[in-house]
Amino acid sequence: MKKTWKLLPKIFRDQFKLTEAEAIKILQENIYRPSYSWKHGEAKTAGVMWRDKYIQELFKLVLIDEDILVKKVGRKKVQKELFWRSPVLRDFVIASGLNYKRSNSGYLAFKNDYAKWKQLKIFKPSWKKGKITHNKILKRIRAANKKIDAPQAAESKLRSAGLEYTKGLIESGGWEVTAAGLRKIPK
Repeated sequence: MKKTWKLLPKIFRDQFKLTEAEAIKILQENIYRPSYSWKHGEAKTAGVMWRDKYIQELFKLVLIDEDILVKKVGRKKVQKELFWRSPVLRDFVIASGLNYKRSNSGYLAFKNDYAKWKQLKIFKPSWKKGKITHNKILKRIRAANKKIDAPQAAESKLRSAGLEYTKGLIESGGWEVTAAGLRKIPK
């Protein structure tokens, strides 16, 4: 027997004495609020679909499949490989009622959603901020600083040599310091 909205008052008739319109109104106000969306909630919160434990478990399988694919195709190509070839992801998409076109625009929509889903609190242990990326950035910054510091170091060596030479001239007694610079003392 197919369950429809009209069955709700029959189910709760004895307990709550609801009519069909009242049952629909309660469901719309409490479950399918306009502030909630199916995939994503407000301010990085989970959408309505994440209330289902089965969908959460399927997504954990997708994350496991991603870890397996990373070893085969690498970190940069893993999302594309998941979208185009993973049967686990297809099962997740079908079970969660999502619809991604099998095109480049569908892939881009999936990529955006997938990045947000991995950061949900439910799956937080599975998503960690990349230490590898952070180390690469630090390495680049250090290399850039060395390039900047190298000419400065050469200039400072030349400057210190010049200052020592000037100091030697002044100490010899043949030169004096004036506002315009060094001046030879006439004899």
